[in-house]
Amino acid sequence: MKAIYKREIKMYFSSMIGYVFIAFFVLITAVYFSLQNILSLSPDFQYVFSSVIMMFLILAPMLTMRLLSEEKKQKTDQMLLTSPVSIPAIVLGKYLAAVTVFLISLVITGIFPIILSFFGTVALAQILGSYIGFFLLGSAFIAVGLWISSITDNQIVSAVATFVAVFLLLMVETIVSAASGSESFSLMFAGVIALLIALYVYYNTKNTEVSITVFIIEAAVLLVLYFVKRSIFTGLAGKFAMMFAVLTRFNSFAMGLLDISSIVYFISFIAVFLYFTIRVIEKRRWS
Repeated sequence: MKAIYKREIKMYFSSMIGYVFIAFFVLITAVYFSLQNILSLSPDFQYVFSSVIMMFLILAPMLTMRLLSEEKKQKTDQMLLTSPVSIPAIVLGKYLAAVTVFLISLVITGIFPIILSFFGTVALAQILGSYIGFFLLGSAFIAVGLWISSITDNQIVSAVATFVAVFLLLMVETIVSAASGSESFSLMFAGVIALLIALYVYYNTKNTEVSITVFIIEAAVLLVLYFVKRSIFTGLAGKFAMMFAVLTRFNSFAMGLLDISSIVYFISFIAVFLYFTIRVIEKRRWS
């Protein structure tokens, strides 16, 4: 894992991606720091991170789009898969390298609250909470991007798909809350999940008949439940969306609350997507 980690760190800073990422992150954060703290004479630095969260739409794809997709395109993944390094070590090495670049950017922005402290009292607990929450949130998006990078050999496709995934994770609560009280909306939402499950079955089996059969069975079960006990679908979409409510979890940190359950949530979220990535690569190795 150490060799993979060093190799990826070197790749980030030999291809300028690392420098561009850090420069972009610090520049945007500095702009919001100037607007919300310096010009407004406000000591509340924690709101800066809340304002720059949408940066992840660009930053997550930038860090992850080439991690595994480029290996697959250049056929260098075959060398990795036949090396004595285990697949979990390969995935973890690549993931930690991307997180390290993100962490370096985050540490550099630490100069901003230090500057604020020279001019008055700052809310240290809220600032530390914001940094911890922002780091966990970014690490979660990197894990999603790494998984997406593992299922395609095209960097552009990986970048666009990661952009969409991050956008949905940031907006899922807003999108679902607009119609979560509607039972018909919840039925359609459950239908989309059923379709995704069927597509996952197809991805693993490459058997169209099996995938269609799985979807038909799922659709039949959903329709029976809808007409027999419709109350099951009341608020179903909203409850499911809360499983991916990463923004809500971050907001608790921004308020200065060191919520252990949120920390466990982010670690579990990251672990799940790293596991998905490992499974994708293992499938490729055996195929």
